[in-house]
Parts: sequence; C-alpha cells; structure tokens
Amino acid sequence: MLSIISAALLLCCACSVPEDAPAAEGSLSVSPSELVLGYEEGEAVIEVTTDCEWGASVADASWCAIFPGGGIAGETSVKVKVGKNMSAEERTATVTFRYGNSRKDLKITQTPSSDGPQMFVPEGYRLIWSDEFDGKSLNEDNWTAETGAGGWGNSELQYYTDRTENVDVRDGKLVITARRENYKGAPVTSARLITLDKVKFLYGYVVASIKFPKTANGLWPAFWMMGNDIRTNPWPNCGETDILEMGHANGIKAGTQEKFLNGACHWGVPGHQYYAHDITNSYSVQDGKFHTFTCIWDQDYIRMYIDLETYPDAQPYFEMKIVDFGDNEFRKENFILLNLAVGGNFPGIWDIGQVTALKDGFAEMEVDYVRVFQKK
Repeated sequence: MLSIISAALLLCCACSVPEDAPAAEGSLSVSPSELVLGYEEGEAVIEVTTDCEWGASVADASWCAIFPGGGIAGETSVKVKVGKNMSAEERTATVTFRYGNSRKDLKITQTPSSDGPQMFVPEGYRLIWSDEFDGKSLNEDNWTAETGAGGWGNSELQYYTDRTENVDVRDGKLVITARRENYKGAPVTSARLITLDKVKFLYGYVVASIKFPKTANGLWPAFWMMGNDIRTNPWPNCGETDILEMGHANGIKAGTQEKFLNGACHWGVPGHQYYAHDITNSYSVQDGKFHTFTCIWDQDYIRMYIDLETYPDAQPYFEMKIVDFGDNEFRKENFILLNLAVGGNFPGIWDIGQVTALKDGFAEMEVDYVRVFQKK
C-alpha cells in the first residue's frame, strides 16, 4: 500500500496569518507537521489537537484527500489518502487547517515513481484525475455501471449489467465483457460505465489506453463524453463527444473493421445535429495490443488522436471548431463513458444470429487507464 519515506516531526506548523490580523481564537497543533510519502497509493494518519472547532481542506484534491474534514475540540485522527504517483516528478499538496481567525498548513510531498512504467504527462499539463484500475474491483467513487436494455436509443441488442461477469477489474485492467446469453429477455449482456456526477471537468487532455476485441461483426465499443447536466438538460442538448467508436457498418462493408474508426460530436439546437468523421487507420487497432485514444479539448477546438504518445507528430483523426450552437454544449463540464455495445444502428445488425464477433460466446474490451490532464 503506502510507503512512508519520512515524516518530519516538527514542534509546530508555521502559521500564515498576517501580523495585523485579529488575535487567534484557540490553538491547534498537527503531528507530524510535514509528510513525505512514497509513490504508491495508500493512506497515512496525522493527529490534530485543538481546543476549538476546526475545518480542513486540500489545495489539490485530484490525488490527495483527507477525512474527516473538520472536528471539535480535543484530539482527532485524520486519515490522509493519496493516489499512486506515476510521474517522473514529485508532487506536493497543502492541507489547510482553519480554526478561529487562524490557519495552519501541512505540506504533503509524494515522491516520483521509482519502478515500473512512468506516466506520460503532456507538456504544459498536469494530471487532475485518473483511474489506473489497480484495485481488486471497480472503484465506485469514480464509476457507475448503468443497467438495463431497451436498445439505448440505437436498437442495440445487449442488456447492460453490473455483474462481475460483465464488468471486472483484473491484473490492473478494467475488463468489459460482452456475453452471448439469455438474460432478462435479451440475447446478450455487456457493460456501460459512466462517471456522471462523480468525475466531471471542463476542458483538458483526455486519454484512455484500450485493447479492443475483434469487432467483426456486431460489436460496437466506445470511449466518449457527455455534458454533466444531462439529467436537467437531456440528450442531445447536453452535448456528446464520441472520442472513439469502432464497428460501423461502413467498416464491415469494406472489410476494414480492424482499422475503421471514427469520432463525432452531437448537439441539440435546432433538434439533433452532429458532425462525424471516420478514417481507415494505417494499422490495425484490434491487434491484441493496447492503443491510446486522446481528446484535446479547449474552448476553441475538439481534436482526437490515436497513439499520440507513440507518434507525437500524429495528425488528428477528428477536429471540430467549437461554436455556441445555442446551449454552449461543448463549453461546460463533461463526464466520461466506456461501453461495449452489441448490434444496433451503428453496425447495422439487429439480429443476434448475425453477430459473428461472439462465436466463442464472449468478447473482452480491456482498459489499462483513463486519465484527464488540464493546462497548468
């Protein structure tokens, strides 16, 4: 779990209250007053002693969290939880304790990764969130597994479940499995994951490393985003950004299913509008290897790339200039979706008997990580 490299035990924390500030009400001490932690994900405990009520917050909550975030007079054990640091640089966070008219800061430093693969951090960006799927099960603080059938607006065949048979975390990978089985009236099951109201962000460098199954014929995997206001501003007005889709009927017709992919944007003023662009890639992305799919999204453009970390000069396979179509669909917080659909309008297959991709009874889509960076 957590490697604590050192914990400097100081007599007191430096107080940053200006000299002309009102006299402090009460007192507060923290032990240790500074933490230097190893790169692994894990937890540590600090002791807070005070004679008054207090509250605390973390300046960079993307990788560091505390609990509880406040308390009353007395001694309180505060748990510090940090995510794994896979970058080549150390990172710091500040926990600020507020009591009366005063405050004290606790500095937390996490060392860089010393073994294994290091995270690629695009120049000029910083990591704000990631799921490396290092746990033993799906992190429900990040993801919700949607359930149900009914075609999902596209005449799809699958019933989405939250069973481990369809969504699991194994060997550091998220595994979404489509299975040929009769389940609650549907001929096939699979999984669809969303970060709605759990992980949301405005603009960034959004990337996932994915290993696809053979989609020929009938599988429809996707990595995409939607506006986090979808509950009050239903699709398509919430906006939709399809970073990566595979399995389209045109790829089936041309016999290029392993190379044929597309990106798209959907919005709702006036009515359902969209812009999509597909490519036949120069190499297979269903070759049993992981490939990265990246969306670089700012206030002016949405651009999508394949294997950008491997080929930094790659040109986008999708590019769209953002304008206000009526509801600023692409200038508001989004959440992330991952799913493996079966059949439907996209592949042009509505009969389970025509889904040849499940000849072995199942197919797996693996995700190594999903990361969101934002400009420094």
